[in-house]
Amino acid sequence: MKLKIVARFLAVIVFLISACMLMPLVWAVREGGNEVRAFSLSILFGLLFSSALFWFSRKAQGRDMGTREAFAAVALAWVFASFQGCLPYYLGGYVSNFTEAYFEAMSGFTTTGATIFRNIEALPRGIIFWRAVSHWLGGMGIVVLTLALLPMLGMGVNRLFKAEVPGPVLEKINPRVQDSALMLWKVYLGITAVGILLMLAGGMDLYDSICHVFAAVSTGGFSTRNQSVGWYHSAFIDWSLTAVMFVSGANFGLHLLAIKNRTLKPYRDPEFKFYSGVALLSTFVITTSLFRNSCYPTIIECLRYSAFQAVSMMTTTGFVTADFSKWPTITQMTIVVLMFIGGCAGSTSGAIKCIRIQMVLKQISAEVRRFIHPHAYVPIRLGDKTITDKLAFSASSFIALYFVIFAVAAVMISYTGEDVVTSITAVAVTLGNIGPGLGDVGPATTFHTQTILAKWIYVFCMLCGRLELYTVLVLFTKDAWHR
Repeated sequence: MKLKIVARFLAVIVFLISACMLMPLVWAVREGGNEVRAFSLSILFGLLFSSALFWFSRKAQGRDMGTREAFAAVALAWVFASFQGCLPYYLGGYVSNFTEAYFEAMSGFTTTGATIFRNIEALPRGIIFWRAVSHWLGGMGIVVLTLALLPMLGMGVNRLFKAEVPGPVLEKINPRVQDSALMLWKVYLGITAVGILLMLAGGMDLYDSICHVFAAVSTGGFSTRNQSVGWYHSAFIDWSLTAVMFVSGANFGLHLLAIKNRTLKPYRDPEFKFYSGVALLSTFVITTSLFRNSCYPTIIECLRYSAFQAVSMMTTTGFVTADFSKWPTITQMTIVVLMFIGGCAGSTSGAIKCIRIQMVLKQISAEVRRFIHPHAYVPIRLGDKTITDKLAFSASSFIALYFVIFAVAAVMISYTGEDVVTSITAVAVTLGNIGPGLGDVGPATTFHTQTILAKWIYVFCMLCGRLELYTVLVLFTKDAWHR
C-alpha cells in the first residue's frame, strides 16, 4: 500500500469539504448566528489538516495509484469527510459528545438521514443548512465531485470511479472518467434546480426549498422540520418531492442519455422498468390497505400518502409525511421490504439495488429450468443483454454478504438492549442508507436514545451501505496493505 498517494487524495477531500463549509458560514453570518465561530474553526482546522496531508504526500506520484490505493482512498475519503464534517456540530456544542457528532455527519454524507437531533427547528439555520449540504455532496459522491472538479488528479481515476459509483455495472458515459463525472454532476445540478423551482411554486421559502431538494435529489432525507415534509400539509409539495425522489432513484446515466439524444428510449431499460413496477405495486398495496382501514377520508389522500412513502423508502430517501408506524401491518411490511430493495444502480439511492434483485430472480428462474431440462443451455438475460455467470455470481454473493452483515449487526444491536423490531429496522435503515425505521427509531423518534456502541455500529453500517460493502471490507484484508 502506497500511503502517500492515498494521503494526497485525502488532502484534496478534506480541503474540498472545508471549502464547502463556506456556504453555511455565509448563511450563518447573514443570520448573525452563534455557529459562525464553529464553522470558522472547522474551516481553519480543515485547511491545516489538508496542508499537513499535502506536505506528507509531496513526493507522491498520482500515476502510481493502483487498485489497493484506490479502494483505500475512496473508503477513507468518507471517513475523513465525516470527521471534517462533524466538527461544526461538535465545536458548536450542538451535540453531547463526539460520537453523536460523527454519527450525524456520517448520516449526512452517506445520505442516510438518520439523526440524533430531537428538535431540528431549535438548531441554527447555518447548522441545518450544513446538514443539507452534506447530503447533497454525498449524493452524487464526494469522490465523483473531486474527479469532476480536479482533472489534474489523473491518478488511477478509473479505479476511483469504479470504487465510488454504486451498482454492479460500471458504465462510463464518456471514455474519459473526468468527463463522465462532470456530465453526471451537470444532470445532478439540473434536477436540483428544477426541484427548487417546484418547491418555491409550492409555497416553500428559498431556504426550505434548497434544504429539502438537496435532501430529495441526494435521497438523503434530512428536513428542516421536526415533522419532516408532513409539516407543510401540501399535496403539491408531496407530489413534487415524490417525482424528484423517483427521478433521483433512477440511473443518472439514463437521464443523461435521454437529454443528449432527446428521446425517452433509454427508459426502456429493464432495471428502470423493474424499479417503476415495484414502486407502482407497493403504492397500490399501501393505498388499498390505508383505504380499507379508513386511515384517510378519500382514496386520493390514501394514494398521495402511499406514493410518497413508497417512493421515499424505496429510493432510501427517508422523508415522511405521516407516522407509518401506526399504519396497518401490511403497509409496514411493504415498507420494510422496500428498505432492502432500493433504487437503481448509478443512482443516489442505497440498499441492494433493483438490478441485483433482477439478476438473482433471473438466476433462480434459470436454475429451475435447468432442473427440468438438465442438458439445456439456459442463458440469463436482462432485456437484450446476456448476464455472464461471473456477474450473476457477483450479484448473488453481494446479496448474501449484505444479509450476513445485516444479521450480525442486528444481533449486536440487540445485545445493547434494543427490542427485536428496533434492532432489525435500525440496521436495515442504516445499512440501506434510508433513515427512519420502526420501534425506537420510528419516524416520530430519533437515534438519540441509542447507546454509544450502537451508534458506532450504525456508523459502520452506513459506510458499508454507501460504498457497496466490498470497498470497505477490502481494507480489513492483509492483501490490501501488503505489497
